[in-house]
Amino acid sequence: MTTTLALAARLRELDDAALVAALHRRTYRRTGTGDFFDLADALLDADSLQRALTPLDRTHLGALVVLGRAGAPLSAAELAARLAAEPATSGVDGAAAPGLLDDLAHLLLVHPTEDGAAVYDAVTAQFGSWPSAGLPSAAELLTAPPPPALAPVPDTESRFTDRLAAERAFEAVTAVSELLAELTREGARRLQKGGLALPAVKRLAEALSVEADLVPVALSAAERAVLVAVDDGMWLPTDDAAAWTHSPTPDRWRALAAAWLDALPADVRALLALRSRAAWGESLREHVAWLYPAAVEEAQRRVDAHTRLAEWLGVTAHQAPSSAGTALVEDGADAATAVMTALFPAEVDRVYLQHDLTIVSPGPLAPEIESRLRGIAEVESRALASTFRLSAASVDRALTAGETAEGIREFLTAISLTGLPQPLDYVIADAAERHGRVRVHDAEGEGVRSAVRSADPTLLRSIQVDQALGSLRLSPTREGELVSRYPRDVVFWALSDARYPVVAEDADGREVTLQRQRVAHPHAAEAADRDAELVARLRQAESEAGEDTGERWLARQLDTAVKARQTVIVEVAMPDGTVVDYLLEPTGVGGGRLRGRDRAADIERTLPLSSIQGVRPAPAS
Repeated sequence: MTTTLALAARLRELDDAALVAALHRRTYRRTGTGDFFDLADALLDADSLQRALTPLDRTHLGALVVLGRAGAPLSAAELAARLAAEPATSGVDGAAAPGLLDDLAHLLLVHPTEDGAAVYDAVTAQFGSWPSAGLPSAAELLTAPPPPALAPVPDTESRFTDRLAAERAFEAVTAVSELLAELTREGARRLQKGGLALPAVKRLAEALSVEADLVPVALSAAERAVLVAVDDGMWLPTDDAAAWTHSPTPDRWRALAAAWLDALPADVRALLALRSRAAWGESLREHVAWLYPAAVEEAQRRVDAHTRLAEWLGVTAHQAPSSAGTALVEDGADAATAVMTALFPAEVDRVYLQHDLTIVSPGPLAPEIESRLRGIAEVESRALASTFRLSAASVDRALTAGETAEGIREFLTAISLTGLPQPLDYVIADAAERHGRVRVHDAEGEGVRSAVRSADPTLLRSIQVDQALGSLRLSPTREGELVSRYPRDVVFWALSDARYPVVAEDADGREVTLQRQRVAHPHAAEAADRDAELVARLRQAESEAGEDTGERWLARQLDTAVKARQTVIVEVAMPDGTVVDYLLEPTGVGGGRLRGRDRAADIERTLPLSSIQGVRPAPAS
């Protein structure tokens, strides 16, 4: 039998790193765990075992059932042969069996032996309770064949799929670009329970021009690609976002697609690879239900989360893998990008400047052109052909960021297919003339940290009564300025957001360009490793016991064997110095003696504890 006694000995022999890694994969009770026997009991508890078995796929579950039926250790080759004979696991071969045993051993569900492994008795017993809980029986785990293989997507459908997938891929890149731009302008607060507050969802949906339910999808894609992160409770772009934004469209899609692929759990990735040329959809859900018989809904939700993002990214279209999606799953992101690039529209570096102050691009703009244009004009619509609008406020914002009126004129003239219309030139000149009419500088005084000045008293009065600026607590002074208890930079950005022609000054009255900090620098919180703490505590308890450790370990071994009525091999030192092994079923310990039935001689024996050199589980018969 393979019971608590065997597992406790194994746990004790494992090095700390291996033991902690194994415990990380299990859920178990920690309270009342004072030694390795208590830990073994906790790991073989029915609740802990059920939590470990539930997420396993049918192949792992089938291997445990086969090992339980064997009643003795099986080698990898023997396991593979028995699995291959069952309808549900007929695809398992000799090459896969060693890894299967290793994985189950790391989960502490089977006990490694010299030539294979044996399943713990409690695991086999747990399967016996499944039918009463509505779960498949041990026999059903092995006899239910997999759903039929899916037919590949026909070539005629494939061409349609590729066109639709390319459109979605382009839209996904556009949406993530807009997401980063909006989060740069204003971060989005993450709720304590996760997700976004409804006002933030609505704001981002409007900025991305998508339905509200797609905002979490876009945010997920950006997070996986490390383009956004949470910093102090706010979703903000990361340092990588700027380089991504300035990359060509195919490169941006590659980053999103590669992040999706890298985030796939190994089992899901293998599952999708087997269906890289066949429709996913409901047939995939059916296969997932068969593959994870003890956790059908959870497994389907897990796969659905990945396939929904795949649909949004153009990896699939109508749940059928696109040519790029097939290449992604089979050969990686570079191969997929080569396929998708051929389907993307060519980028342009010229636009139409119009008298109504709009700027129209006849196709997707080159990233460097689009980035600078965004800093000068407002985005009105974004698609294959985008529309921007120049305004006094947008030009003032550009001047605040370091642009010059002449630089703006030269840039627009260089990219224009229609020259520089007079109305646009007038707006640029007017904004440049007004720019800097409001100036903010540091100030000192009781409760004062900054001051706002202007040569236009009417404009200053408008700022003072502007309700949108009420939080700054601006108050007039005899010198004709408005003072605030907030720092210069805070006041500057508040005025800029309210679209006043504001500049910041240093102590000498020179204009300075301020950079708004909108980049996430998350600091991962170091969570306590409860498993490592437990292992350290158990090791320390043994160390403090000193010479008594061996005696205490022997006593716990015997006590465990008595409670489980487990047959063990007891090593006894004889008076002549030899060591004799007795196959005993212990019945009690007391008065310094062990009592038990000798299974080989079929007699009762009483052995002094002082003569017992060791105890080990008896091999399965």
